[in-house]
Amino acid sequence: MKKQLDLTTGNIFKVLTLFIVPMILGSLIQQLYTTVDAVIVGQFAGKAGIAAIDSVHTLFRFPINFMNGLSAGATILISRFYGAKDEKSFRCCVRTASMLAMFLGVACAVLGVIFTPWLLKIMSVPADIVSQTMIYCRIYFGGIWSMVMYNMMAGILRAFGDSRRPLYILIFSSGVNIVGDYLLVGVFHMGVGGAAIATIAAQILSLILVSRMVRKMEHISEGKSVFHVHFCREHMTAMVKTGIPLALQAILFPIANSIVQASVNGMGTDSIAAWGICDKMNLLIWLIADAMSPALTTYAAQNLGANKPDRVKKGVFAGTAMSVCAVGLVSFVLFVGAGFIGSWFVPVSDRAVIIPLVIRYTKMMAPFFIFYAMAEAFSGACCGIGDTLSPMLMTLSTICLLRVLCIFFVLPMFNTMECIVYIYIASWVVAGLSFTGMFLWKERRMSGIKQ
Repeated sequence: MKKQLDLTTGNIFKVLTLFIVPMILGSLIQQLYTTVDAVIVGQFAGKAGIAAIDSVHTLFRFPINFMNGLSAGATILISRFYGAKDEKSFRCCVRTASMLAMFLGVACAVLGVIFTPWLLKIMSVPADIVSQTMIYCRIYFGGIWSMVMYNMMAGILRAFGDSRRPLYILIFSSGVNIVGDYLLVGVFHMGVGGAAIATIAAQILSLILVSRMVRKMEHISEGKSVFHVHFCREHMTAMVKTGIPLALQAILFPIANSIVQASVNGMGTDSIAAWGICDKMNLLIWLIADAMSPALTTYAAQNLGANKPDRVKKGVFAGTAMSVCAVGLVSFVLFVGAGFIGSWFVPVSDRAVIIPLVIRYTKMMAPFFIFYAMAEAFSGACCGIGDTLSPMLMTLSTICLLRVLCIFFVLPMFNTMECIVYIYIASWVVAGLSFTGMFLWKERRMSGIKQ
């Protein structure tokens, strides 16, 4: 079976399905792995170990999310050259992207290790777990270069339409990480330091595998390493210009959600617990919608490179319809089964209080998840067309800024958990309609390039 999908030919529904399913499965496996990892650390390192990791887990998301944004910018450029069959340009672009990831990954590692003590102070890590957290952070930061480089290499594979092999590598990496956690934390009692070593070791092995795969691709192989020293100023400038808006969006989005979560935390333990359960129940919705965004980015970029604007339009609407239908189906299941599903996460003694809240919040949100699916799909498509700045500004204004402004100015007038839920709903509706309009406008302009 061919490892790479040419998204510029064939049945649109088929190629999009074959491309996106491995991405959804990969995200699901990553979530399941995180849960298993937490169980192992909790069993063998105790609550102090869990606290040491959880107290700084958001710290690593900022550099990784920022670098993932830059990686997405490179993926868009490579997809465009691949669709245009411009082998010289995409070979040059791949090697430039690889060297950029290597340089920035090492920079993140060095700066992270040096500034760890200062970062722990900023995060207000409790004194009783500072020593463990310091060990975990320095080991994790010391190996963060491998994560940055792996994400770039996996992005390159996806740019060529290959989403299956990154899934296989993720399965392998998760297995190695779990075994490593068990051995280093459970058998050799190395605590959170062992957990960090297991994570980094698994990531380095994954980087080796994905680098070999990229190196052996028929379009890349020229007898040179994928990390052959090569900088193309033109391509690097384009990558940074395209990737920076995505990088900023990736780090600003969690900040806005943290502000909202702080308001949720002020609504009491019952509301916090019910909201957390809703988030776990909605996991499949996030996975489907969030996977369609990068899938349509690659699809649009390849087809635009191949000068097929009509196929871009058909594929984007097909992909959006697929996402909306899948999210709609899951939403219906949640709407009618919120009480039954929510009870899985709550002990019998707490169900009488928590489950009615879970049902209420879920039934409020379920009919509107499709707008989130629309926003993600059309946002990804707009990025694939080559404009990442407008989608970034649209996301920050319709979702992040809208939520924060409502938290500060609307919530005080009502001060209820229901108001927070409506704030989320409003952001999805506004974003979904706004991105639909944005893509329709860009599609009309794009049609003008047809020859």
